[in-house]
Amino acid sequence: MQIETRAISLQAPQDVKLRAWLTLPPGIYRGMEERIRSGSIGGPSWTVKYKITLTGEQLASMGATVQPNQSSEEIYVTEFVRLGLLKLT
Repeated sequence: MQIETRAISLQAPQDVKLRAWLTLPPGIYRGMEERIRSGSIGGPSWTVKYKITLTGEQLASMGATVQPNQSSEEIYVTEFVRLGLLKLT
């Protein structure tokens, strides 16, 4: 298995409910694209995943409960990219 990563920006044109307690407001967010290559009998296949990293300050401003020692949280948002709710910029 081989993993390639690259920095990306994702745009939320409108509110995106990531979790029951966390709604991402419209804006542009820094993220990472992970391309995972795995081999199989038919040849290599690639899986692409997207994630964003939100700071503790961002999480708190969105209404999330942040732990005192929490500086950030990585959130996989692949399904929201596939649904077109978040767009690569």
